[in-house]
Amino acid sequence: MVKLEGLTTTQLLAANSFLDADAMAQPVLVACTQGVAGIEVTRQGGKGTITYGTTADLMHAVALYNGLVTGGQDFEVKQGTNFEQLIAMLDVARNGVATVVMLKQYIHKIASMGYTELWLYLEDLFEVPEEPYFGRGRGRYSQQELHEVALYGERFGVTVVPAIQTLAHMHNALKWDAHHAVRDTADTLLVGASETRTFIEHVVRAATEPFITNRIHIGMDEAYQLGRGAYLDQNGFTDQETLILSQLKMVVEVTESMGLEPYMWSDLWFTFASPKHEMYDPDVHFTSEFKASLPKVGQVYWDYYHEDEATYTSRLAQHFELSDDVVFAGGIWTWSALAPDQSKMLATVKAGLNAAKKAQVKQVIATMWFDDGSEVPISTGWYGLQAFAAYQYHDQVTPAIIDRDFELTQGEKPTFYKALDRFDNFTEGANTDADNVSKLVLYEDLLLQRYAANFAQINMEQQWQQLAQQLGQTSLSAANRLTGVYYQQLARTLIDKVLALQAISQLRAVDAGFELGESAIKAIRQFKQSLTRLASLARQVWHQQRRGNGYEIMDIRLGGQLMRADTVIWRISEWQAGRDALLELREPLLPMDKKSNGLVGHGLYQEIVSAGDISF
Repeated sequence: MVKLEGLTTTQLLAANSFLDADAMAQPVLVACTQGVAGIEVTRQGGKGTITYGTTADLMHAVALYNGLVTGGQDFEVKQGTNFEQLIAMLDVARNGVATVVMLKQYIHKIASMGYTELWLYLEDLFEVPEEPYFGRGRGRYSQQELHEVALYGERFGVTVVPAIQTLAHMHNALKWDAHHAVRDTADTLLVGASETRTFIEHVVRAATEPFITNRIHIGMDEAYQLGRGAYLDQNGFTDQETLILSQLKMVVEVTESMGLEPYMWSDLWFTFASPKHEMYDPDVHFTSEFKASLPKVGQVYWDYYHEDEATYTSRLAQHFELSDDVVFAGGIWTWSALAPDQSKMLATVKAGLNAAKKAQVKQVIATMWFDDGSEVPISTGWYGLQAFAAYQYHDQVTPAIIDRDFELTQGEKPTFYKALDRFDNFTEGANTDADNVSKLVLYEDLLLQRYAANFAQINMEQQWQQLAQQLGQTSLSAANRLTGVYYQQLARTLIDKVLALQAISQLRAVDAGFELGESAIKAIRQFKQSLTRLASLARQVWHQQRRGNGYEIMDIRLGGQLMRADTVIWRISEWQAGRDALLELREPLLPMDKKSNGLVGHGLYQEIVSAGDISF
């Protein structure tokens, strides 16, 4: 076992949670000393040392030490740091609200990797005493719960920071009539209204009181309809740059009155200044006068999409024209699919963080979004977070270094997490176009097959057969085994869905007869059995990591597929009896031309499941 010396009782309690007491027969006494930023760990026989800068460095050092010491060899490892703040952002606002237990597990994980902060992206997922409809029915956190999480983070050197919205992305709050007075459009607050300032005061106070920091992220991104709704009716046309500057000054007045240090997303400065209304338009530049006109607020440059370092370098230079306090945010690619896009993540993180390091950016953020219903389990993000953290402690990062860091600090091989890329990646390299083939197949309508021409370009069945076999052979820690079982079943379910789609397509033939109908019904029933098993596992994984609020959406999605399968079986039976012409199968098969820039394409649930409107 490893026995740590030289730490406070609080430090020791946190650090010991990363040690495996049964890993060694002979004890190693490790002297811990605080020094400069970074870590240095050594072992010589029964003695060792850990030198660390911050509490976050200490936690990473202990986790790394635990992994190294199990090898039984002496070692000496020294790692500096490239950034002052290594931040993880966790999205809990897209229907999937992490339980308090899961938030603590998340904090523990990122602490082992050396993260200094967790930015909790909340939107309306917290109690505001003066606004009872804010977050109603969505699983919002109480003030006590957020304070509990903040205190837990402090133990591990992870400062928990609230990330909210103060301009757009407010549709979940603004859907309530109680907030009608502060509504410009369905998604955007009404700039200039006295009610809006009062609302912001309530929200900012409630968002920050539970935490042990004066830092706050105030959002303000993607407000494309700013000033185009009630504001236009009441005040006439005002250019959007003027409106966002007005809102920002008001919000910063509120944050300054509460002693807070605000950060915001930077994209709208570029969008509103661009003649093409283009985000991060390369031709947009800011004068020193404009820079001086902005209130004191950090600018967060988010970019999850480029694989070339030059793009990030150019855009970071533009950002320093806007502010001296520039933060870079990359993406872990856990959104809008059923599994993380690991190859896209690795390519974009490499380019973005190398550029950020060269530009001497001091703070970097690994964002974990869960757009379109949070269908990706939180636990699938561990490998991406480790990959991002590698750029903090290594000057030159390779896939082998990321894999080794993951195995040493997390106590399991990264094989499973890397394999998840094969759900959607059918290229020879990285899935840079973010095709989400598995989601397209799962929600493709059995009769109205709009993606059939796209699917014809790849052999999904073969790849997913190999993937199911590989996933069945991977070893996972006890906490993540359920996730492993779920993904193995997902691969099998997708195979059965492909076979059902193919069997139904055969009914297009002019001479299609009774036997082909029977084959289609058999394939659909097999898909139903697989989907039923998948739904059971999806339910378990969700509730292992997230609150019940939001899973009603998944019940609707998966349950809808089951009911649709019953309808199609009935329709085919009616066709066999001569009472239904299955006219849907007579429509020409055209390539899906929406979001199909990649090999196959990608889409959100409502774009995939039907050409009609889910609700209108």
